[in-house]
Amino acid sequence: MSQPKPVPVSILTGFLGAGKTTLLNFILKQQHGYKFAVIINEVGKIGVDGQLVERQQEEIVEMSNGCLCCTVRKDLVRGVQNLLKKGGFDYLLIETTGIADPGPIAQTFLNIPQLQQLVRMDSIITVVDAEQIAKQLTETETAREQIAMADFILLNKTDLVEDAALVATEAKVRGLNPHATLFRTNQSQVNLKELLDMHAFDVDQKLAVDPQFLDELSQRHHHEINSISLEFDRPFNVEALELFVQELSEREKIYRSKGFLWVEGNPRRAIFHGVNNRFTLLWDRLWEKQEPRNSQLVFIGKQIDEGRIRSQLEQCVVR
Repeated sequence: MSQPKPVPVSILTGFLGAGKTTLLNFILKQQHGYKFAVIINEVGKIGVDGQLVERQQEEIVEMSNGCLCCTVRKDLVRGVQNLLKKGGFDYLLIETTGIADPGPIAQTFLNIPQLQQLVRMDSIITVVDAEQIAKQLTETETAREQIAMADFILLNKTDLVEDAALVATEAKVRGLNPHATLFRTNQSQVNLKELLDMHAFDVDQKLAVDPQFLDELSQRHHHEINSISLEFDRPFNVEALELFVQELSEREKIYRSKGFLWVEGNPRRAIFHGVNNRFTLLWDRLWEKQEPRNSQLVFIGKQIDEGRIRSQLEQCVVR
């Protein structure tokens, strides 16, 4: 019997709030002829992104409360092996956390013999927030690593940036990675024929960026960023919540906030999104009749004061 073709793997990465889940949903909804399996990794105990994926027929594995480049690495290998045993797909997408360096994830597929014959690294796809990236690059090394390791870069949210600033941002990104193919995008929409199954991953190029790329003992950890996960079993007063959000952006160093909210007087679940000091509240589906209603929130940033945030959110719920 002939050896089956290795399944291509694309890693979707990018700093917190850049648009990775939006890209994942865009890919899954298009007519492209692929049958996908998806692995989603999140920071925090509450899996929000996994619930935001618009599932078609895909096999989806969620890994919460970890970073694929660190403690969840064994789970990643096990998850891939289990997916391969089940079969039924011909492309694997991995959405990382917003604080993950994609290098060690790609390294997993290159260094582990059990995977080498079954899957092949096709590309690292990095989504970049055109409005926020200049600030992110000054505050954390993670954003820089994600760009430097990319085979494809989606310079996203270009509609939020003036032309002159966009040109400067693109030059900065190209300075960090002159080899990657760059697309300017809004809502992470891109021609998938130019993005998927392109055999774009080049080990030599990665080694030129990071000579320790294939070194299993060289692991980067980003202890400067932490996350908190909060749950509430009473509805929120939306006006009080809006005041809290305004104060939060002025006081705490929050890179990303997200979650689902039970809002007083509204039959729909609300989706809460925050990137730096830009926050949105979107009305989602109706709550099911027998569904227990609660709110789940995740905040990711620098030196977040969990006690203070929890206490202030307690003041926003209806008693």
